[in-house]
Amino acid sequence: MEIIKEKKSVGRPKSDDPKMKLDSIRLKTSTIIDIEVVAEQLGISKSLFIQTILENEMAKYKNLLKL
Repeated sequence: MEIIKEKKSVGRPKSDDPKMKLDSIRLKTSTIIDIEVVAEQLGISKSLFIQTILENEMAKYKNLLKL
């Protein structure tokens, strides 16, 4: 009977849903301010707020383009 040892990983745990940073996005200053104000009022991070908007809007565009 062979005993299989579980390999311990080093570093950050891998996610089933990895995240990617988008560095090349440029927004108008007024848009950035709006994002900051709304996210603060909702009590969430700017990143989470933008991610939520994109996830909700992406379904509409995918449907429109029949993707």
